[in-house]
Amino acid sequence: MAEIAGLKLITPSSVAGSGVSLSGAKVTFTAATTININGVFSATHDNYLLVMRMKPTSGNPNINSRMRASGTDATGSNYTWQYLIADNTSVTGARSSSQSAATTGFTSTVEGGMHLYIYGPYLAQPTAMRDVGVSGYLNAYIQDDANTHSLSTSYDGITLYPASSSITGALTIYGLSQ
Repeated sequence: MAEIAGLKLITPSSVAGSGVSLSGAKVTFTAATTININGVFSATHDNYLLVMRMKPTSGNPNINSRMRASGTDATGSNYTWQYLIADNTSVTGARSSSQSAATTGFTSTVEGGMHLYIYGPYLAQPTAMRDVGVSGYLNAYIQDDANTHSLSTSYDGITLYPASSSITGALTIYGLSQ
């Protein structure tokens, strides 16, 4: 993994989950139902970029996420999400608040990917996230999600998990230069 100008490759302190492993800074997962990533957010960077490619074992699941502090997920009803979906010639959207997780992507039976920007996760303030994902579902399918987590808590990690099924793929996390 080469670093990109303005981005600093971050190596997690640990990962957890069935089928989840860490090689250098690359997190790989095979038929995983939960991907726990620890020790990636710190005072070194305010904002981060998570780049992920993924494919489900079956179905077309949404990918959810939760902030983590010291190896524990923030599971309270403090997440709000808003999304837009472009599918063929249709554009739809939805919003929901008081959720126990953020919606941060979508994947289909054809491998897809996403960029997830995470704003201020280590700062003791509410955290915001935005992702854009694409998959081969019905030829080309785009999902754009915005999420907030309303607690003023410092987080050092994140959990990703499909709403159904399991996923296979890989991800890396970058700190954005100040």
